[in-house]
Amino acid sequence: MKNKGDEKKTEKTQDTEKVYHLVIEHIKNLAESGEVEFGSKIPSERELMSTLGLSRNSVREALRCLENMGIIESRHGQGNFLVNHVGNSLGSVFSILLVTQQSNYIEISQLRRFVEIGAYLLASRQAKEEELERLAYFLEELECCSPEERPKKDKNFHDELIKISGNNLLGILNDALSDMFERVISKASARAGQAEWEKLRDCHRRVYENLRKKDVQEGIKAIREHYNVLDEEIKKMEEKLL
Repeated sequence: MKNKGDEKKTEKTQDTEKVYHLVIEHIKNLAESGEVEFGSKIPSERELMSTLGLSRNSVREALRCLENMGIIESRHGQGNFLVNHVGNSLGSVFSILLVTQQSNYIEISQLRRFVEIGAYLLASRQAKEEELERLAYFLEELECCSPEERPKKDKNFHDELIKISGNNLLGILNDALSDMFERVISKASARAGQAEWEKLRDCHRRVYENLRKKDVQEGIKAIREHYNVLDEEIKKMEEKLL
């Protein structure tokens, strides 16, 4: 049997979940009506209390949940603002899954591979000349950088490719994976020999060239080869840790 303490705890959890949904639905309605947008201030705690008929503690708990999710940002002395930091929040979740061994770097690489292939498909249809020039700039930086700089330069190239896709959800997933994947690249680069690095550099060059030519098949082939090389290095890295 549940004791009274457990019952109170359950009630509190249910109340928090109910309040959270009330607050987020209210903010969604305000966004749909154009009263708030990303970067703008949402109603104050007092206004939410009055509009939704909720207690101060309930509203604060709901806002805390939204901030943890990366939907709002609390700025001292200014209030709460609607933001898009969901990628950072999701990145923390992925990190916890890695630490608790509910996932691994190969799965992270596989997810990033799927995101990038989808981004390439979209980018091949709509890439503008100035976007291709910017991607070319990151490619040149990557090809000329020192071994220590490779993880950061690689990140810049892939981030730009996904940005060109114009898909916000792919961007959010990329944000969640990007920092972790930079660490993967760092470890893989430290292990990889010159031959492996030459393969990766060639893949980057082919991704760019085929994107410019709008060649979907060859571009995706280059992306797959890129991740195949990385996955082999990740497997070696993980085997060494066993």
